[in-house]
This record gives sequence, structure tokens and C-alpha cells, in this order.
Amino acid sequence: MIVGGGSAGCVLANRLTQCGRYSVILLEAGSGRRPVMTQIPLGVGRLWNNPQYGWGYRSAPEPGLRGRQLELPRGRLLGGSGAINAMNFVRGAAADFDAWHALGLPGWSSRDMAASFRAVERVSGALAGPHRGDSGPIEVNETTVQDPLIDIWISVLKAQGHAYIPDYNAEFSAGVGRAQFNIARGRRCDPRSAYLDPALRRRNLTVLSGHHVARIAVSQGQASHVIVRHGLATLRIVARREIILSAGTFGSPHLLHLSGIGPGTVLKAAGIEPVAFNDGVGRNLWEHPRVAIEFRRPPSYMHHLLRWDRLVLRLMQALALRSGPVTWPLAAAHLFLKTSPERISPDVQVLLRLFDPSLQPWLLHPPAGDRWGMVVCLVQPDSRGRVQAVSDDPMKAPKITTGILSNAVDVARLIGACRELRQAMDTPELAQWTREEVTPGAGLSSEADWENFVRDTADTIFHPGGSCAMGAVVDHRLMVHGLSGLRVADASVMPLPVSGNIHAAVLAVAEKAATMILSAAG
Repeated sequence: MIVGGGSAGCVLANRLTQCGRYSVILLEAGSGRRPVMTQIPLGVGRLWNNPQYGWGYRSAPEPGLRGRQLELPRGRLLGGSGAINAMNFVRGAAADFDAWHALGLPGWSSRDMAASFRAVERVSGALAGPHRGDSGPIEVNETTVQDPLIDIWISVLKAQGHAYIPDYNAEFSAGVGRAQFNIARGRRCDPRSAYLDPALRRRNLTVLSGHHVARIAVSQGQASHVIVRHGLATLRIVARREIILSAGTFGSPHLLHLSGIGPGTVLKAAGIEPVAFNDGVGRNLWEHPRVAIEFRRPPSYMHHLLRWDRLVLRLMQALALRSGPVTWPLAAAHLFLKTSPERISPDVQVLLRLFDPSLQPWLLHPPAGDRWGMVVCLVQPDSRGRVQAVSDDPMKAPKITTGILSNAVDVARLIGACRELRQAMDTPELAQWTREEVTPGAGLSSEADWENFVRDTADTIFHPGGSCAMGAVVDHRLMVHGLSGLRVADASVMPLPVSGNIHAAVLAVAEKAATMILSAAG
């Protein structure tokens, strides 16, 4: 039984039914529909905070952000957050996974994970090579966005000594390169279309959408069944072999708490009867904080595209021919850099954004201006947060505190990266693109000003993980400590951050989990 039809759940549903020996039931709280906007790459801008497709999570007041609360989009539909994300495909650094292995987690080193990444990927052309997969379900391609700023930005950074990386997923290191995305022939190549849809033809897979798991029943240390809400009905569904929890970084610890598994203080405060004490459940939450440096620019392709008549035509082109700017992703290139030379691998990721994300469709009166920006993300933060149930009501959202920038070291590292980038943009080649700095603004210079800017504007980039960490909550086989028949397999098990967008790593974790389950079952 798999609880959660998101990215990891789709992978597991496919791989565990592939051999034909086992029957799988996949339970998803959200809808089974697949809206058009989840298929067209540009549609992502209409998905993140849309209540039809998401859980509507919102953080508690964040201490590191002076009490601000953050929107925390998570997908609530088949495909999960993989159906609403920005489709950036970044494996992360080898050092990330070697650090997991160093925690005493055998089988999770970079060498071990390489096989799982190859099982995910299908790449061809210039990206093909011995380090990449060529027959996996997820097609990965380099961006096809056309804008002169891309090549100018890359050439300026190369001239300043940043290495050019033709394929950062083959050899992850500091440097700049064109971004890669899981987009295939003008459509989002997501876990639902790539993994789940092909598996739906198998008789040994049952998918139930609109089924909200309220809790996992545990008896004498064995997870036996789940209690499910479906409309006005309450159902009891029994697992023959085991329950795999793939409800995501916020959903998995919350469901464990609702089931009586977690820290005693949290369970008591929420009025939940304890079944198994585990202080790690919901703790160690990590997230990548981001800020943006932005400049005025001549109108971008997006500025022109959003005139209603052009937009309608381009949407028709995307639907009928799978081509055109509506099929392009939001980012264009990445820069990975180190905030100090002692670091083994980059701890900052910079995404080149070509247009103003607040642009809206127009007809007679175009927007007054446009802007381009660099989204600066700290991908190896020291700050940590937590997820905790606040009630025994499964329909009540958990309290989520991301903890971003609660550690002053993270603030200093973000400031250092922003200063470096801002200075790097002051070149003749970029002069026409950087005449006016929108954020943080040309007048900002002192350390106090920079700290105010970072704490007042920082947000998450929607890469949460770690809340059911390997070592603390589950073992290296992803089995929950002290219980039988209960496993967790999603981003929540990642004990330390991944140095980039985490979706590729989520898919690889699920691939590895499926391999372990099938190997153990014989």
C-alpha cells in the first residue's frame, strides 16, 4: 500500500507492479483529474497557490524573517508537487549523498545513487553520455528559451572566471550552464505521465484518488491498515505486506503524528494517543531560502506574449503543435558557486529569470516595464525547522515552521553571494540590461542594509526535505524505527539538503526504495 500519489508515490506504483508479483493500492487525497495547466510548462505560474491543486499550506510566523509567514505550495493531486513545480532537473552534488553515507547510512553514497538517477532519466543528443540515463521514464532536455540575455549573462560570468559546465548533472561543480528541465515535446514530463499512466494498464495496480488517509493503525508494533476518509464515508483498508508513506515533507510527518508516532510532547499537546515515541518525526526540516536581484530590461518575449490575442494564439500552438514560447520553462540558466573556498561543493544556486514574474495578460495597455533577475538560493543551509500536528483532526493542517534564516550564518552567506553577483553584473556587456537596479536598489550598501533586505524579502523556493530523516526516524532501508510494516519514501527522508532543485533526487530516492523493497521480497 502506498499513501500519497505524488512524485515518489508514482515511481513506487510503477516499479512495484512492474514484475507482476505484487498488488499495489495507491491512495491519493487529491484529485485524479489532470488540468491542462499542469501539462503546459508556462502553466506553472497559475498552479502554485491555486486551491484546486494544492494543500494551501502556510508557515507559522518565521523567527528568521521577522515574523513573516510564507506560502508553502504542495501539490494535492495525482502527481503531487511534481505536477506543479518549475520542472528544473538538478541531481545535486556527489558530496551531498556521500554526506548521507557518512552518517552511517549504507547504500546512499553518490556512487550508489548514480544508478538510481540513471534509472530515472532519458537523455539524448549533447547531454548523452556514460553518466546519464538513456532509457528512463523522465525525459530531460536543455532549455530552448530564446533571449539574447542568456548568452550575454553566461559569457560575462565565463569572462570573470566561472567555469562553463555543459552538463551539471554529469559533473556537478561550481560554474555556469544552461538549465535542464523534464520537458518533452512541449509537455511537462512529470511522474504521473511518465511513471503512473503507463502502470494504470496493469491489473495489479489500484489507484484511489480523493481518499484522504486519516491515520495508520499500529498494533503490537506492526502497521496493519489505514483509516481513510472518502467524502462522508470512513473506510478501513488493510495492507497485506507493508505501508509505504509517500505523503511528502509536510504530509508524512503529520500523518505519523496523527497515527501516534512522534515526540511525546507534540502528541500530548495535540491530544493524540501515543503508539511509538520517536523524537525525530517532524524535526530537521530544511528548506532552500532565496532572494532576488532584479534589473529593468527592454520588454522580454513574455512581455509581448501576454497580450491577450497573442497569448491565445500561442496557447493554441502549444496545444496543437507542442511548440512555441508557452512550452518554455521559467528559468534559462544556472550558476553554482561557493561562498567560501573551503567548501567541497557549491552551496549557492543562482537561477537566471528573464522576465518580471508579476506580469499579467493585457490587451490595450501594456505593462509599463519589465525586469530580469537572478534568484539567489542558499542550497546548503544550516537553519532547520519543524512540522508538528496541532490536533487529532486529520483535516486540520500541521504547524510548519521552515526555520529559514534562523541561523545567522545563512544570512551572512546569502549576503556574500548577493554582493558578489551584484558586482559581477557591473560590466559593459550588461550595461544596457542593468541601468536600473530594482531590487535591492542602488542605495543599499551597508551590512545592516543587506541584512534588512535579506530578512525582509527572503522566501522559500519550495524545496523542503528532512522531516522524517534517515537515521533519526527511518533506517537506511527507510523502515520506521521500532515498527514493522511501515516505510517512508519521499523527500522527508533526506537527512541533509541537496545542492539544487530537489525533484530529481526525490525520484531517485523512490527508485532506490523500490529496488530495496523488491530485493528484500525476493
